[in-house]
Amino acid sequence: MNSARTVLLTGFEPFAGMDHNPSWDVVTELAAVADRVGLHAQQVHGEVAVRTALLPVEFRASAERLSEQINACAPDLVIAVGLAAGTETVRLERVGLNLRDARIPDNAGHQPTEEPVVSGGQPALFSTLRLKAAHAAISAAGIPVALSLSAGSFVCNSVLYSLLHAVPTSVPAGFVHVPDLSRDDSPVHRTQAVQALDLLITESLRPEPDLQVPAGQLH
Repeated sequence: MNSARTVLLTGFEPFAGMDHNPSWDVVTELAAVADRVGLHAQQVHGEVAVRTALLPVEFRASAERLSEQINACAPDLVIAVGLAAGTETVRLERVGLNLRDARIPDNAGHQPTEEPVVSGGQPALFSTLRLKAAHAAISAAGIPVALSLSAGSFVCNSVLYSLLHAVPTSVPAGFVHVPDLSRDDSPVHRTQAVQALDLLITESLRPEPDLQVPAGQLH
């Protein structure tokens, strides 16, 4: 059996007038399953401890909170989860852009325009999760899923870029968007989103490289 691994999962507080954020619902439910040793990742990898953190929907404070949590628990894997209302799939984000360009203010009233996440940082950073392997596993489970090239330019993207900038290269890290799971007509149920995240953890804890299969978007 492999040595114990620590997985840090983050979700967001409500924003834009919402009374809750489905990203945090998914994170806390998965953590509860982990406490019961009920994750597929625990069956495959042995002892997997899940730590959670609630991030503010604020550009600066979210990056600071994320950095504090990474330093506090020295995770072996980090996955941030956010809400993409209006989407129809679980979205596995591939790229974080060094860009803050907000259509609406964050919860602190900050609305940056054409501002870098990290001054002098690289233009873009790529997720180090095994996204294509996870995409195949999630799709095989019958859960709507997509590889997404961009996490936008609001706080979700800022967290993704900040995360990839902050963690050591040896620590797999990335970001997942979930649909508004509270919708009666949501194509993804909360239990499916939890399962998708579990499968992403399972695949991303594997040491081998990601699948080398074509999965790019045409537009």
